[in-house]
Amino acid sequence: MFLRMFFRSFFIQAGWNYERFQNLGFAFCMQPALEKIHADREKLKAALLRHLQLFNTQPYMASFVLGNMASLEERAAASPDPEALLKVLPGVKQALGSSYASIGDRIFWGRLKPMTTQLCLLVWAAGGYYGWLFTGLDTPVSMALLLAGPLTGIVFYSAFAVYWRWRGLKAGYACGGEASCGLNSADWPGLTRLLSTAGFLMSLAIVLLAFGLLAALNGGAGFTGGLVLKIGLPLAVLALHRAARALGRSVFFAAGLLLAASVLVFSVFGLRPFKLYL
Repeated sequence: MFLRMFFRSFFIQAGWNYERFQNLGFAFCMQPALEKIHADREKLKAALLRHLQLFNTQPYMASFVLGNMASLEERAAASPDPEALLKVLPGVKQALGSSYASIGDRIFWGRLKPMTTQLCLLVWAAGGYYGWLFTGLDTPVSMALLLAGPLTGIVFYSAFAVYWRWRGLKAGYACGGEASCGLNSADWPGLTRLLSTAGFLMSLAIVLLAFGLLAALNGGAGFTGGLVLKIGLPLAVLALHRAARALGRSVFFAAGLLLAASVLVFSVFGLRPFKLYL
């Protein structure tokens, strides 16, 4: 049952629609569990219809809700008063869907997806390929290295997604019936902070590498005031952004702060940004 639900969870978005979002995919994933629980065809039909109502969450985290619902359906079928459990089912399902949508969006869309590009660039740089920075250079590069960059990012991202699909299914089933089911399966705030720090460090490495290479290519690889300025400005931008976010400010506040600081610095010191780097 778990294995079939796990493989089906990869297709939860296949039936996405504007009316009820992931309802078709969710019912498709629940079918193996419902077929095992309900031998009677009418009860099976009623159970499937229950899960065709509106539902939406982060697709990789949907397994937590799937496991929870499978456990709740199983308990309801074995209970002398199944209606009491089935009444709480929609509320628990929606509460979990909303919770895991927020958690999953922050981890996968907000952190892991950008990190796939960062990993790609770092792998290319480690292999000596800088075509992503110097597009005009005619340097030979192996196909293996070109593929290694994006594949590293894809494998890294997919490992997280597959792991949480499987773990979420088991964790959800173990604590089925609770509106907070599985939320203690991991230190989600801690994981988010760890990924944020890792992403920031990779961004820092890419910035230092890019500006160091640009300075070397333009004959300014020596430790001069111009080089310090070139490297210092992007580092200051990163520092300002992190400070704004650490204080709980929105990304729009951070962008406004960076814009204001840029106008102030370039106007007061008379710097010409395009001539500074190009």
